[in-house]
Amino acid sequence: MQFALTQDQALIAESARDWLAGHYDFRAREQGVHRDGGSAAVWAAWGELGWLALPLPAVHGGIEGGPLEAGLLMQALGRHLAVEPYVSGVLQAARLLSLAGSAAQQDKWLPPAASGRARLALAHDETQMRSPWDLPGCTLQSNGGQWVLSGSKASASGAAGADAWLVSAVEPATGRLRIAVVPAGVSGARVEAHDTTDGARAADLHFDAVSLGQDAVLGEQDQDARASLERVVAEGIVAHCWEATGVMQASMEQTARYVRERRQFGKALAEFQVIQHRLAEMLVQCTEAQAACELAAMRLARDGNVQDVAAAARSKVTRAARYVAQECVQLHGAMGVCEELPIASAFRSMLALCARGGNGKTHAQRLGERLLSTGSHEHSVTLGAAA
Repeated sequence: MQFALTQDQALIAESARDWLAGHYDFRAREQGVHRDGGSAAVWAAWGELGWLALPLPAVHGGIEGGPLEAGLLMQALGRHLAVEPYVSGVLQAARLLSLAGSAAQQDKWLPPAASGRARLALAHDETQMRSPWDLPGCTLQSNGGQWVLSGSKASASGAAGADAWLVSAVEPATGRLRIAVVPAGVSGARVEAHDTTDGARAADLHFDAVSLGQDAVLGEQDQDARASLERVVAEGIVAHCWEATGVMQASMEQTARYVRERRQFGKALAEFQVIQHRLAEMLVQCTEAQAACELAAMRLARDGNVQDVAAAARSKVTRAARYVAQECVQLHGAMGVCEELPIASAFRSMLALCARGGNGKTHAQRLGERLLSTGSHEHSVTLGAAA
């Protein structure tokens, strides 16, 4: 199978690489490290570039980009270790609004989100959840024309400093999964912000019987948001996989340069056969991870089983990223943990990506169990069942 980008896709990838190379080097990145939402100037610039509007509908100023376009942008952001919460704010929260929100809710939030005047964040993960597909423990109950939200969310990426959170919760009376738009600063909500391993910021959110208006819940009164949430969670997992490929490729290139320059026993480290073998295996892992992301993006675009798509990509990319991260640090020696070089930050970024969106082994186990139970392991997902 020959994979080729369209002209528009190639333009997105090229423009992202060019802008980041000129405006987001390793030193410029420090302006957003461990700051709520990253750099405000960078976020505003992304709004002007149209990146914040990439997955949104054209009627609200969006570009209507799909999973592949989002992946190409995420790969470029990964190469530069971007700390701004693009996935949570744009590919998940704003995207979820575009899928499940009413016309009035979309008119209120999507234009400012697309331009960068407002920043959203998805709050879905909870401490007891083993998988992002598990139902949340937060509850949302209707009470006299109001909604009452109770419960807690853990490590919501980009939640600190966001203008509003999209919070997943279960309606006890019906068992439906609902999404509430919760403005930051609402009475009864408590935010515990913290730094993350990769240089970004997240927050634990606690809701103590927070009272919300009737229009705070996405969609119609009897609408269940489970399918929409599953899709944006899956798309977010695949987007993070694309981001990991960018980190992996940049780290491998930096390591290859380092071993060509570092000399020992009178010659460059790159001349030793064992080093060449390790570099070759890193290249294999980067190539396989790239292919897994491309396949996942194409399968998401044609509405495949989103849980299976995300699990397959996550399982492969997690293992590849961990291998490349460890090899890069080892080949740098003591310099691999020195903050003066990007490789230490890249190592932490890859480990954070491996931990985000559910454990890779859990995803692989659930996928394997489902394939065995349905018998779909007997034929190719891409080519279909054998005749």
